Amino acid sequence: MREKRRAAGCSIGELAERAGVSAGMISQVERGLSNPSLRILERLRNALGVPLSDLLEDPAPARAIEVLDFVRRADARPAFNVGPAPLFKHMLSPRSVGNLMFMTIEFPAFAASDDMQETPGEKAGMVMSGRFRLTVDGVEAELNEGDSFQFDSAKPHSIRNDMSTPSSLLWIIAQSGPIHQL
Repeated sequence: MREKRRAAGCSIGELAERAGVSAGMISQVERGLSNPSLRILERLRNALGVPLSDLLEDPAPARAIEVLDFVRRADARPAFNVGPAPLFKHMLSPRSVGNLMFMTIEFPAFAASDDMQETPGEKAGMVMSGRFRLTVDGVEAELNEGDSFQFDSAKPHSIRNDMSTPSSLLWIIAQSGPIHQL
């Protein structure tokens, strides 16, 4: 992120003001001392005018591979931690996707994702391992391994791992306009 901030010609303070986050948060993220939420990353990428992938992915592939705009190679998936838990996410969708994004999310024991973006569109997924509690617009559902879900992502929502062990989800986001550009 430091490289993108400097390329944009702004100080930490200027970026903090543009993104509506604290300068301390930006400093911690740049030094690898904080795992920001996706909401904060989204604010930062908007303030910098770059795709989210610019903040998360190494721009140079580890090895020369065939590049197809509709394929995400297994060894080229960005993986990152977000939030205080932190949640570990693997991006599965190709970079060129406009309104659809999907990923796997690993939740530590009893971890929750309460900092969910409420945007026009839909979210869906499937419990790959463990057990989760999904709340959508105040209604809770217990989800077990293999259960799937889909809901209007403009409604308030949160999800938490109900297990004393790590659990994982397949998570899909379909927005009515272009999204993160990973």
